[in-house]
Amino acid sequence: MAIVYVSSNKLANFLGISLEELREIEAHFDSIPDDAWKLVEGKDYRVINKSSGLREYTRSGAYAILSFLRSRSEQGCKSSTGTSIRNWFKEEHRKKQKALVDYRILQNSSSLVKRQDQFWLSRRDVVMIFRTRTDYLKKALELASKQSKLIKDVHYTRFGNDDTVYLSLRGIYELAKVMGEVLKQNHRKDWCQYVSERIEPQIQVIVKKIQDRQREIERAKDLARKRDKNLCRVTRKAASSLTVHHLYSEAHYPKLAANLSNLITIADEVHCHFHQWMGGFSKPCTIDDFIKYVLEYYPENRHLIIWLEQQKASLGSQVPMGKEREHVLYLPLQRVT
Repeated sequence: MAIVYVSSNKLANFLGISLEELREIEAHFDSIPDDAWKLVEGKDYRVINKSSGLREYTRSGAYAILSFLRSRSEQGCKSSTGTSIRNWFKEEHRKKQKALVDYRILQNSSSLVKRQDQFWLSRRDVVMIFRTRTDYLKKALELASKQSKLIKDVHYTRFGNDDTVYLSLRGIYELAKVMGEVLKQNHRKDWCQYVSERIEPQIQVIVKKIQDRQREIERAKDLARKRDKNLCRVTRKAASSLTVHHLYSEAHYPKLAANLSNLITIADEVHCHFHQWMGGFSKPCTIDDFIKYVLEYYPENRHLIIWLEQQKASLGSQVPMGKEREHVLYLPLQRVT
C-alpha cells in the first residue's frame, strides 16, 4: 500500500484527544532527542506548514503517538489497538483511492452519451479511467467477450457509421471484474475494484451537474430579459419574439453560458441576421463579432457599443473550448437525456 498520511485533526479525533494535546505530545517528542520516544520527519510525519509546524502522520507515526498515550495512561484516550490503527489507515487509503477514481472519471468522460436508455463512454475514455493501455484493454475486452461477460449492444457497441467502440456503465463494471481477476499487482486489482464501485454513482452525479447547469442557464436568460426590460437592445424596440443571445457562443465558450454579462436580449430577426452574417448558427462567435455587427448595421446605437465594451472588459480574455479540450460538465443536456 502506498504511504498514507492523515491530518493532525483526524489523528487527534481518532485517538480521542484534543489537537492541543497532540501538539503537546509532539513538543515532548521533540524536546528530548535521545529518549525512547522518537518521531522521524519523512518517516513518521511530514510538516505541511513550516510556520505553524502543522503535521500529517503516517501509520508508524500514529503508532508512536498511541504507544506514548498508553504509557502515560492518558485519560480520554480511546482503547485503540494497533489493529484498529492499521484498519483505520487502510480505510483512509481506500477513501483517497476512491476519490482519485471519481476524479479520473470526471476528467475522462467527455464522450458520455445516453443511448438505448443507458449511458456509454468511448473506449478511449475507458482506457484513461482504468489507467491502462489501449492494447491491454482490447485484450481484456476479447477475454471478457469469450467468457460471455460482455454482450454486444448491451455492454459494448458502435453507433451508426462511427467506428468508435463504446462501453455502457454495465459493460465497464463487468470489464473491471474481469481485469481484476487477471491482474497480478494488488494496487491494480484495487483500482479496478474501485472503478466497478464508482463508475455508476459518479456518472449519475455528473449528469445531475449537467442538468443543474442547464437550469442555471435558463435562470440567467430570465434575468437578462428582465435587465433588458424585454426589449431588443439592438433596435431599442419591443419585438413580437425575443431571443437571449450568447455574446460568446454557448457551444464554444460553455463556461460563460450562465454568465449574465455574456447575455443580451435581441429580436429574433436580429438574431437570425447576425448568425447569417457570421456564416451560420454552427459558427463560433465572440463579443468582438457582435460589436462589428452593430457597427456595420446599427452604427447609431452608440450606447450599445459602450455597453458591449463594458461586458467585454467584465468577461476578460476567453479561449474557445475545442474538441480536444471538451469537458463532460459542459456537454449539451441533450447528450445525456
